[in-house]
Amino acid sequence: MTDTEQRITALLKASENWLSDDNHYLLDAIDRTVREGYFSLEDVKHSIRTIKQSINRKSIEEWINRAGITDKQDASGNNILCLHAGNLPLVGFQDAFATLLSGARYTGKISRKDPYLLPTFLNEVKKTDVWSDRDVQWTHRLDDFEGMPHDKIIFAGSESSVPEVKQAIQRLNLAKKDAGFLIRTAHFSMAYCDKKDKQTMQNLTEAIFRYGGKGCRSVAIVVSPFSLDEIQEELIDQVKRFWVENPQHDYPSPKLKQQVAYNMAVERPQVWLEYFLLQQGGLELDQDFVCYWVQGDEPAVAELARYYESQLQSVYVTDSKVEISGIEHETELLNNAQEPSLSWKPDGVDTLMWLTE
Repeated sequence: MTDTEQRITALLKASENWLSDDNHYLLDAIDRTVREGYFSLEDVKHSIRTIKQSINRKSIEEWINRAGITDKQDASGNNILCLHAGNLPLVGFQDAFATLLSGARYTGKISRKDPYLLPTFLNEVKKTDVWSDRDVQWTHRLDDFEGMPHDKIIFAGSESSVPEVKQAIQRLNLAKKDAGFLIRTAHFSMAYCDKKDKQTMQNLTEAIFRYGGKGCRSVAIVVSPFSLDEIQEELIDQVKRFWVENPQHDYPSPKLKQQVAYNMAVERPQVWLEYFLLQQGGLELDQDFVCYWVQGDEPAVAELARYYESQLQSVYVTDSKVEISGIEHETELLNNAQEPSLSWKPDGVDTLMWLTE
């Protein structure tokens, strides 16, 4: 068995043990996460279920092949530092998994906003024969790794936080002189909704409202040939059903009600759902819990994608036959918005391929 095959087998086994129904370490981590108010139980369960569905030997081997990894071309010997975000439950899982799969040594800074879940997976990895304590290590304090320079660093956060993070890395001597940086700043996704049947409305609701609209894969702009007034009845019906099963965990600031009042004053079409605002036009993208509706067709999608290119993660379509010409983004299916494959590309970059370049 090659080194790559050993890593695949070990990660599959570690994942199976981690996701087993009787893993009390994960169950305790879920309980603490929910009890201490980090995330809702429904969102945590959704994240774990999505990971479980995406991990299998075939998908991992396909990812390995696309990245061009062989025993002669992998990341063995490299030290990788992952500065994990904490805006969604287990949002850093892919980076940790890809680093381990690449053959590199993993060092993780676990977010204080999601402190319990990812370490339970990493502990299962350390129980295998493939990785030692030196190969897999993590902390909640970046200072704990002072004086440990790394070959590559992965960071996810806002553009405004990048200078501060780079200063901390330099101050703590965490990067080698020629270290590579993968900095992710995509903020939201966009959907082209050219249908209003029940299934499409269900998919759109999930894409907008899962995780309270947080995360770069969440839809913040909808382009549609239908106006918001035309589609609101079908959409509101699905939102109410969604919230019955997935109560919103966080709530908007009072400032959002000021936006609602302003929209009423200027007679802007909107749907105010007490915890979330859908409004037609007036794109600002400066508040959470807002989704903007733009009446238009495929060229409007392309124009907005170009305008928001630096902030945009994905463009979703309702059918694989729908083509948005004139944009560089690869379109994805709307029903996969909140259930990405293990090998999805944050900010358009294949993480595994980048690790082994």
